Amino acid sequence: MKKSILTALAFAGASLYSYGQGAITFDSTEGTPPPAYNVTINSVVDSTQDINAELLYYNGTSFVPLVTLLLDNANQTPGTYASPVTLGAAGDVSDFGLLYDASGSLYQVPSNPANTVVTFEVEGWLGNGIDSYAAATTKGVTASFTDAVTSTSSFPNANIDNMPVLNLTSVPEPATFALAGLGLASLLAFRRRS
Repeated sequence: MKKSILTALAFAGASLYSYGQGAITFDSTEGTPPPAYNVTINSVVDSTQDINAELLYYNGTSFVPLVTLLLDNANQTPGTYASPVTLGAAGDVSDFGLLYDASGSLYQVPSNPANTVVTFEVEGWLGNGIDSYAAATTKGVTASFTDAVTSTSSFPNANIDNMPVLNLTSVPEPATFALAGLGLASLLAFRRRS
């Protein structure tokens, strides 16, 4: 009898913990007032290119991935996901300078119950088939920002409406710097001979 009561209490506690877990949508199009834009490429509002994007949260020691949306994966099934998760982008991730996940999925933020404020960052990069921020040559990251998370059963759901501008810029390859250095060295060598 005691075992069954303890088992029932354990299941009830686990379901309450799951129910109370904070979650957020990957959507910067909401807010009061709505943002004019928050995704740029070389400081120009992104209205033509789609991007890969990753939402990171601060876990107390560092920023860790919550969700990564990749262009080259198949479309995702809408739902509630535990992190970290890598999914296919369900359509455009960036459109008219705004960032959103068209599936409307919810992403649970570990160790953060509903109605708590969490610190986030968003990384973005160009390139179909480039599966990480580190591997990209045109990329950017937002400044840290905070948003409250909601329970997975509440409506409307929390979103990243406090997201600052994400500006993607080209990062030259190391070979570019090496060639520039060789050119400068050869100019100095020829100048000394003259």
